[in-house]
Amino acid sequence: MKSKKVLIVDHNDLNRRLMENLVGQLYRFEAVKNGVEAVERASLEKFDLILMDIQMPAMDGITASKIIRRQSVYQCPIIAITSYSAESAKKCFLEMGFDDLITKPIRPKEFLDVITANLASSKDKDSKPTEEEEEKEILDKKVLHQLLKYNPIATIKSLYMDLLEEFDQSIIYIDAAFRERDPQVLIEYLHALKGNSGSLGANAIFRLSSEADAKARVQDWKSLETILIKLKNERIIFEKYLQEETTFSP
Repeated sequence: MKSKKVLIVDHNDLNRRLMENLVGQLYRFEAVKNGVEAVERASLEKFDLILMDIQMPAMDGITASKIIRRQSVYQCPIIAITSYSAESAKKCFLEMGFDDLITKPIRPKEFLDVITANLASSKDKDSKPTEEEEEKEILDKKVLHQLLKYNPIATIKSLYMDLLEEFDQSIIYIDAAFRERDPQVLIEYLHALKGNSGSLGANAIFRLSSEADAKARVQDWKSLETILIKLKNERIIFEKYLQEETTFSP
């Protein structure tokens, strides 16, 4: 079974089919024709690696990669596909945030070797997070302990309960604004939720509300719908975590 999945992004039909044939020998894949489609797919599904053509219509590969790095919940290595072959060009692309570079024309063995190497190097990142890492994703203990330096436990716990109450009230308006396609109201409530969750170290809620805020601003309704589902689920996880957190135990 092919466990890894690659997103192929190239506007040239011939190049894209060639990459599909090569990648398909070893991994599962999806293929899109431009940066706009790449940003959308990367926001909805987790890929293990992205092959990003640089020169494309609608949105170039550099812009698309920056948006994916900034906005997508899912992160993975992104390899630039370009006709620039000089070593200085590779250095430039690495500095822009790409993980590697493959030059055109594509040479099958070299192409697959680079992909395999990058998937291997990202193995540790893809492994199951430790319990400590999972906890930090839900609640940043450093923020919690900093708050406890200046406030009693009961006060801090009430702040987190207030955050959950604010979430429940805000989501009513967020859902209504989403149905009515009203970006102004969405941005207002998501921005407030983002700020309050960030201040209290509720990392997952902060990250998802930030992502939702960004999607609302560009009126990407399909991606926003998916993120809102994740955001509501994270609220349930966060409340359960608070109930089990020993810091708040009597």
